[in-house]
Amino acid sequence: MSLASAFTLSRLSADLTYDLSRAPEVPEEIAVQCAISRGKMMVLLESPRVDTVPANYVFAQVETLIRHRLEIEGLPVEAEPLGANGGSIAIKVYLKQQSIAKPSAVHRFNWLLQDSSGPILLDGSALSDQVFEPFLVRQPEVAPDSLFHATGGDDEATGDLSEEEFLSDEEMLSVEKPAVDELLNLDGLYDDDPVDQVQEDMGESVPLDASDLPEEHGADRHVPTGLVAVGIGVAAVFGTLGYGLSRPCVIGGCDRIEQAQALGDAALISLGEQPTPETVLDMSKQLNTAINTLKPIPPWSRYRGAAQALLADYQKDANLLRAVTEAQEEALIAAGDSQNPPHPIAHWEEIANRWREAIRQLEEIPGGSPIHAEFVAPKLEEYRSNLTAIENRMAAEQRAEDNLNQAGLTASLAKDQSEIANTLPAWQTALETWETAVTQIQQIPQGTMPHGEAQKLLPELKTELAKVRTRYQQEQAADQFYNEAVRYAAAARQYEAEDQWTLAMLGWRDAITQVKGIPVATGRYTDGQNLLKTYEPALTTAQENLRLAIRFRKAEENFARICNPAFCQVGLQGGTVRLTLAQNYGALANFSITDPNTRTSVPASAQMIVEVNQLLQDVINIGKRTQLPIALYGADGGFIARFSPELEGYVKTVVATQT
Repeated sequence: MSLASAFTLSRLSADLTYDLSRAPEVPEEIAVQCAISRGKMMVLLESPRVDTVPANYVFAQVETLIRHRLEIEGLPVEAEPLGANGGSIAIKVYLKQQSIAKPSAVHRFNWLLQDSSGPILLDGSALSDQVFEPFLVRQPEVAPDSLFHATGGDDEATGDLSEEEFLSDEEMLSVEKPAVDELLNLDGLYDDDPVDQVQEDMGESVPLDASDLPEEHGADRHVPTGLVAVGIGVAAVFGTLGYGLSRPCVIGGCDRIEQAQALGDAALISLGEQPTPETVLDMSKQLNTAINTLKPIPPWSRYRGAAQALLADYQKDANLLRAVTEAQEEALIAAGDSQNPPHPIAHWEEIANRWREAIRQLEEIPGGSPIHAEFVAPKLEEYRSNLTAIENRMAAEQRAEDNLNQAGLTASLAKDQSEIANTLPAWQTALETWETAVTQIQQIPQGTMPHGEAQKLLPELKTELAKVRTRYQQEQAADQFYNEAVRYAAAARQYEAEDQWTLAMLGWRDAITQVKGIPVATGRYTDGQNLLKTYEPALTTAQENLRLAIRFRKAEENFARICNPAFCQVGLQGGTVRLTLAQNYGALANFSITDPNTRTSVPASAQMIVEVNQLLQDVINIGKRTQLPIALYGADGGFIARFSPELEGYVKTVVATQT
């Protein structure tokens, strides 16, 4: 059988509610709840107005319906342990008005599976309204003969009374009806144990002094001292006896047990129906009222045993509910203290300790208790979840605090790096450090204590980061300008080596432009200024050499005319026209140019002398027209002389050329 189709107390409650709603004799809707507690089945009937409900009829109908359903379905799943030993099962039915804690009437019967013989036929004449007196008067538990199952005396397990022990109508009318406050407000009335109180009242008598007696006014008024003492002793004994007999449940029946049972059972039924924190608190109050109702029953009462048994059970349940209530109080304080975050870590720790205490209190409640499955277990899950959330909040606060402290240290390091940086790598390191500090600040989550301080610090860090980023970008640009200048200069030198003076001039010009792009405040600025000391003269030289190259190209035809491969070779090198003479012509040219006083004779033919002298004159003519310096070299590469346009003649001074 599936759980959905099983016969349960919930199904029984629903069936009873439905059947009673169809009874025309019941003017008010009656809600039914069923529960199992202390070895018996309890049924609670709640109506908006009990004064309009025919209690005898309703009790008879409920018993009939229950017996009929149990005969057909068997015991509900929750009640199966009660019938395991084959004995009878006690069933108690309470009638209670909604919003009022105490039931107004109770009905009891026993059920045994072997005794079931079909539906019960009720004799309406046996059901008089007089058999159900309100609990606040006497609270007798009675039933018609056809429904009552006598147990042969007191029910020691439950404290219930047999049929013969209930008062007659006349007796009930003569009983003084106590007020509700007298039944409920018992706290503090008997702070000391009744036994101790009786012992005090029956303790040693205090001897009387003769001066305390009345004055004698004649012999007829004289009373012997011994008789006086006897009278006082008798009065003390009867006074103590009167006190003892006046205690609750000493003479006659004991309504307090029924009152306590009604309160206790109603509380347990309510706790079995998915209790709320408010329900737990209300039921705790009901159990405490039941306990206080039983406490005044003295040891000399014949109901003391039954009262103490109930008292022990209710006290146990009350202790459980007290633990639940205390846990709820801790939870309520913890929840309240959690409001309006953020809070310091120490405050979160206090809240976490309250959740731990609430969990500890609930964990001490046994798993088999009436409220564990429906209330304690869900609350434990809820409280543990709340504790986990608080612990996560504490961890977040700790991480936020660590991030704030680390961000401060990182920002301090970045500041030091920025103050000493003078190269691009150094500025890059400072920039990365500032970026780390800002990231650490930004990672502090909203809702934490350090977040507010972080938001105050963040603009300052961002400002410093922006400054360093700008400086880094400047240094980066400066470094790029410097490197480009060096690259252009290297290319210019290569073009010079190849006598490509146009490209060389452009290279030097680009190199200088790159150098001048280096920002003044950067580390490369000084290096760039040192480069200019070389690059600018090189540009000037390249420009001059370019002009010479242009003039040389214009004069190439003239040089070709005066110089043939057999006689000389001509070219432009290092900004100077280089004319190399053939073998034997170089010495003759040197002889002709040399001062006559220092000449050394050179063997030569007349033809060679004429050719050399003509060549020397042609060089002078071309040099004057083109303003080109023309250097003469021998076949062995030795320098002979140089024509200087400024001097309009030959000089033997060697001029260093650029390479």
